[in-house]
Amino acid sequence: ALPAPALIADVADGLEGGIQAIYLGSLLAILGFAGFIVVRQVLIRRELDESAKQMGERIRAGNATAEEYFEMGSIMLRKKVYTQAVRNLKLAAQMWEGDKEDLAQIHNALGYGYLSTEKLDEAVEEFKKAVELQPGYVTAWNNMGDAREQLKDMKGAMEAYEESLVLSPGNMVAENRLSDIKRRLTRLNQM
Repeated sequence: ALPAPALIADVADGLEGGIQAIYLGSLLAILGFAGFIVVRQVLIRRELDESAKQMGERIRAGNATAEEYFEMGSIMLRKKVYTQAVRNLKLAAQMWEGDKEDLAQIHNALGYGYLSTEKLDEAVEEFKKAVELQPGYVTAWNNMGDAREQLKDMKGAMEAYEESLVLSPGNMVAENRLSDIKRRLTRLNQM
């Protein structure tokens, strides 16, 4: 026997209120999370702006050290102001008197700045300097692979990613990029 229409209406009314509460709760959770992300980004941006302002004042005073130029370049990279980042990182590299591992980080950051402004040949040169100074610098090898890939130098990109994998087996960035290049070359019958 079929349930009475009144019984079905009562069940539907009961479900409707519960579903509305679930939808409202879900909407509030999503909005709360989105609000948290926005506020967090605003605070990060404010902190970066304040750091850039303080560092800029020291640099404009004319007595900035290589470390301060490096810090300013790093801040500008995080703010995605790549031309200013490159300018400060070049000064840091020229003035650097510290150890070569730190200089390798400067060259890697400078290469990333060039890569972000699509100056790919300059980027590769900076990544080469970074790995010459610190041969085990996995991030620089990955970045060099990316730059060479963008230059359509697939052989060079594969070599960089393979070196990265020798240094860091299981490196997901290198594994994914290398398999993607091999898949593309196989599809084009160039491998």
